[in-house]
Amino acid sequence: MKRLLSMLASALVVMVLSVPARSHGPVPHKEAPHAPSGAEDAMKAQHERMARFQEAARKLTEALVLSDRKSADDAAALLARSLAGHENDVPHKNRSRSKEYHGLFVELGKRTETLRADLSAGKLPRAAGSYGRVLEVCASCHMKFRD
Repeated sequence: MKRLLSMLASALVVMVLSVPARSHGPVPHKEAPHAPSGAEDAMKAQHERMARFQEAARKLTEALVLSDRKSADDAAALLARSLAGHENDVPHKNRSRSKEYHGLFVELGKRTETLRADLSAGKLPRAAGSYGRVLEVCASCHMKFRD
């Protein structure tokens, strides 16, 4: 039980720390003097997708804390859907490392599917651990690719 609460507390910390970054809006890319045509729309779509991911993560955290399996299932499905379309995304910084950036999205998808499998099996404590591993990818990506 202590481990579950510790993991959920860690998840809340990651979510709280990500709010200031989102509230500042899109950050201009520093490695290219001019954004290519359509890049602004792509970045807007990327920010909307990440906002949906963050909302799903908030709902999932709450559902796991309350041991609400149905809500956790729904939130995990929303989390997985919010990852769709990342193939055209670009990092805010370190754009030359786009391959690594997309590799993190692939890993995020795999860990999200493991989370969903744990929830489908009704293993909420195990799902909380899987959710912590999802958030590890989030933290790693933000450290490497966010300003």
